Amino acid sequence: MRWLAGIKLYLLIALCLSLPAAVLLRASVPAAAAQDSVKAAKVLLVYDSLGVDTPAAGNIETLQRLLLSLGATVKTVSSDAYKPEMAEDYAKLITVCNTEDLCGSMTRDITSFAGGWLHIGPNPPEMVRGKLALKTDMASRQSLKLSDGGLFEEHIYVNRLAYITEGNGETYGQMTFSEGALQSPFAVSAGGYAYVPYFQSGNLSELAVASVLRAWLGVEAPTQSYLLVRGITPFIDPDKLEALSEQLYNAGIPFLVSVSPLFQNTDYPAMQRYLAALQTVQSYNGSVLVQVPTPTSAGQDPSILKSQMNGFLNHLADAGIAPLGMTGDVKRAQEKEGREAGFAFSDTTILFANELGGTAGQTEAVRPFAASPYTMPAKVLLRISRENKIWPAFPVNLAVTFDWFGSDASQEEAVREAAGSWLPFADFKSETHSLSSSAHKAESRSGALLLDGKPADLQEQAEPEEQAAVVTRPEQKVTFHGLFSVQSRILIVLIVTTLMLFAVFLLIGYRLYKKKYYKSGGGL
Repeated sequence: MRWLAGIKLYLLIALCLSLPAAVLLRASVPAAAAQDSVKAAKVLLVYDSLGVDTPAAGNIETLQRLLLSLGATVKTVSSDAYKPEMAEDYAKLITVCNTEDLCGSMTRDITSFAGGWLHIGPNPPEMVRGKLALKTDMASRQSLKLSDGGLFEEHIYVNRLAYITEGNGETYGQMTFSEGALQSPFAVSAGGYAYVPYFQSGNLSELAVASVLRAWLGVEAPTQSYLLVRGITPFIDPDKLEALSEQLYNAGIPFLVSVSPLFQNTDYPAMQRYLAALQTVQSYNGSVLVQVPTPTSAGQDPSILKSQMNGFLNHLADAGIAPLGMTGDVKRAQEKEGREAGFAFSDTTILFANELGGTAGQTEAVRPFAASPYTMPAKVLLRISRENKIWPAFPVNLAVTFDWFGSDASQEEAVREAAGSWLPFADFKSETHSLSSSAHKAESRSGALLLDGKPADLQEQAEPEEQAAVVTRPEQKVTFHGLFSVQSRILIVLIVTTLMLFAVFLLIGYRLYKKKYYKSGGGL
């Protein structure tokens, strides 16, 4: 039986030796796949014009935000700045034709690209035409009904529009022209090539293009939708913010708020009321995100901005508030120095459309954030109709935004719209997010909100707004107040003393004059 024990021992040794190799082999497969995924997610976006003062205005910026939300690294260049060697480092190419007269020359300059190619707009390049067996035509002055994935929007007016008459591949959505006289696929895709003839910001085509991009990039992760309230600043009425938090909580809607930082006068009572209102937001199942100032705002110097943002985040954490990420304009996120200064605290960021406009070109590729839901105003989304009461799954993580409300009536109406929309709003804390300042770390894990590793639960905090009302007056104000008080008292004493001396001298003078008058023989 010794030989049997020897065999068992030999097999045990062989098994122990083979386990590390198997583990290394298994680890190398995902690593290689990850490298391929990174390469596939790098997208070069080339456009002929920004379409300023046309219906196409803003669609380049919208594409940038969509691609970043879908996890792609994006470099954007105009056709004038494009050089053939630029495409060598990119597995995906998107060309956008916003001006019919210019896009022909743009696509002629891009002839050697061998990766996946998506063209948006009229005049698809010959390579895309050939790969998809495309035939297209043009329509003018049409009222369009656009349908995609169980959603539809009617009465979209187009002045001039390319559409697909023939094509081989998977089709997406449908465009129906005036009174159903003509129907055409919204997009067609096959073998890494895709064509979208129509794209305009501010309507259903945003989500329709997102569906095409999702399939074209090979994104398979499930998506969520969130409710986000923008424009929370220290100057709004804190009572209204607290009332909004309670209304959304009672409606069963988890929500996010984008809050503007305050860099000065943080020891003033207004700041304490601001923090108390944000405490209330958090206690009503709201999640706090911090807005990075626009490039023209305070904090132009990146080092100053980073220090200012760090100080504000520490103020929040000291008050028991655990922010889970950042918000900001896409232009700020495209700037290397601005991104490192403003967005360095968290890899969770929600990007908004640029408020001040600006060019879309970039000197460097823009990396995606780990989590970056795409933003769409509620007024745009709720204008879209659906075939069933329940909304279909969106092609991208979606943050449905409401701007801060000008009146109580508009605030109540927005809450009613959100509650009655049947939108499946998710709790942002159900996903993993984290934010770190110099002194604190906030994070969420499976619905739990943590601050420095401990639960950040404000439900049991007693009347935070009343606690905030007891504010220590700044040292400088106390000094000035005491100084002015002492000065006033000194002046009063001096005035009273002067009056008393004047009365004494007047009395003495009167008596001396009276005696002199008597001696001279006069009478009264």
